[in-house]
Amino acid sequence: DALEILRTERSLGLTKGLIVLATGLGKTFLAALDAKQFRAKKLLFVAHREEILKQALSSFKRVLPGKTFGYYQSGNKDTESDFIFASIQTLGRLENLSDFTPTHFDYVVVDEFHHVGAKSYKNLVEYFKPKFFLGLTATPSRSDNVDILQYCGNNEIYRKDLIDGSDLEL
Repeated sequence: DALEILRTERSLGLTKGLIVLATGLGKTFLAALDAKQFRAKKLLFVAHREEILKQALSSFKRVLPGKTFGYYQSGNKDTESDFIFASIQTLGRLENLSDFTPTHFDYVVVDEFHHVGAKSYKNLVEYFKPKFFLGLTATPSRSDNVDILQYCGNNEIYRKDLIDGSDLEL
């Protein structure tokens, strides 16, 4: 359902949005499948933990084996691969953002999007101008009441919470 909605929304001119899926329902695989559906040439996947980046890279490799993959982190700043998996702690710094042009990536995914209220995330979201921008989170509400939807064009594309997930036939 989510893939169809993403495709349809983009055909209507959508350039950014948020997917809310409970933990374990496949946010990363959904993003990889949508990147394939989108025919992404250059993709940026951003997260705040190395473990998430490694798992995401593995998932994307399974779905898009013909692409090149690399990391952009403190010890390894790959700028040449088709799909870059970056830590927000490194790429969120203004001096590192300039390693890429604002339009370098045609598809940008930000995992754990509920953190977008932090300065490093704002820098990144405001800097890049992809053809499509996707935020992913399991927990869209923040204790500081920052409205994360404002960074996704006020567009919640799809939502399945834990209760919805328990009703899904997998």
